[in-house]
Amino acid sequence: MQKSLIKKRFSKSLTTYCDNAVVQRKMAKELVSMLEKKNYKNILELGCGTGFVTAELVNGTEFESYDAVDMVLECESYLKKISPQVNFICCDIEDFHPDKTYDLIISNASLQWVGELSEFMEKIKPVLKSGGSFVFTLFGEDNFKEMAQFVTNPLKYYSVSELKEMFFGYKIDIIMETTEILEFETPKDVLKHIKNTGVNALSDTRWTKSDLKNFEEKYPINANGKCSLTYQPIYIKLEI
Repeated sequence: MQKSLIKKRFSKSLTTYCDNAVVQRKMAKELVSMLEKKNYKNILELGCGTGFVTAELVNGTEFESYDAVDMVLECESYLKKISPQVNFICCDIEDFHPDKTYDLIISNASLQWVGELSEFMEKIKPVLKSGGSFVFTLFGEDNFKEMAQFVTNPLKYYSVSELKEMFFGYKIDIIMETTEILEFETPKDVLKHIKNTGVNALSDTRWTKSDLKNFEEKYPINANGKCSLTYQPIYIKLEI
């Protein structure tokens, strides 16, 4: 996984992300709604992006400290507009080594970019206070299934059963898989959506005219005559 490419693509898509990441915004709201507590001492957000989750938490919870980590430096300006209380840390979440523990760790649509998720789950465990919650979303095996035939270096998506095996030492409070389907007029509109949300971050290979023609001819058309794009969010709440 080329972290430099991921950083580059998400950095370029920041100005278009908020208007196009409709599923991720919905996921952020659902994720925060899973929290029973409304008061925390220390909050850690991993992969904060433009602040969908940050805004929900700032407006709906109380906290003493809030650390938000993202590798894209430009995210800081988005977070400061939400609240000056949020401490932005520019860092790859896999390289982040906090000097304190947290009673809430939260992450929305970010952990699929982690190289080895099982190792990351072990690494983050000591950072969570006893009795604390680790709530996050990532995506299931059917995510972007329409794109599978066109992608040579896809992200690794896990089934619910595979994920459960990674949660040794955690108590699973919630694990819920859902499906969100977006519809577009043309295959080109699908590509534009993907580009505008920064998800085209695994390959730096440019498509030729032949590649684009093949994509337009072979992209599946649904019963409504539209081009569907499937998202499969998985919502998880763990405790320790």
